Amino acid sequence: MTKLVLSNIFRFIALIVLQVLILNYVYLGGYVLPFIYILGVLMLPTNMGKNITLLVAFVAGGVVDIFCNIPGFHAFSCTMMAFARVLFGDRMLTQGDPDAIVETPSVRQVPFQTFMGYAFLMSLVYSVTYGFVEAFSFGNFWMTLLSMFVNTLLTWLLIMLFQLLMPQKK
Repeated sequence: MTKLVLSNIFRFIALIVLQVLILNYVYLGGYVLPFIYILGVLMLPTNMGKNITLLVAFVAGGVVDIFCNIPGFHAFSCTMMAFARVLFGDRMLTQGDPDAIVETPSVRQVPFQTFMGYAFLMSLVYSVTYGFVEAFSFGNFWMTLLSMFVNTLLTWLLIMLFQLLMPQKK
């Protein structure tokens, strides 16, 4: 149990540092920004309490907000993604079995297609929420929609790349 908690803490720190120091400066075309730190929330155990999952997501988003000097965009978006994970994601990962537990959701713990769908859905929820909060208007609706779509794809591709490059546990 302690090993699982420590590995999740280390993963969150590494992903947030990567997000804040590198990916926040990778604005492609001024509209596209990949969000890799959400992988930390996606890989939380499925048997974790709902309130703890939401709290961890809020804190992770809040930390990124502090470093980005943004007033709550990431915290809100990450919390909404965690809420979607609690509602739909855990059922996707456990294939509808309420007694099943996935300690660390990844491409090695669940079927590849299941994790792909799960990661895409959570990336979509995060990107749509972030896009509407950031735009806060419907003035440039089509540009905002395009930005959300490309953010979703880029975030999803990065998550899948990280999953495939992560070393297997022995």
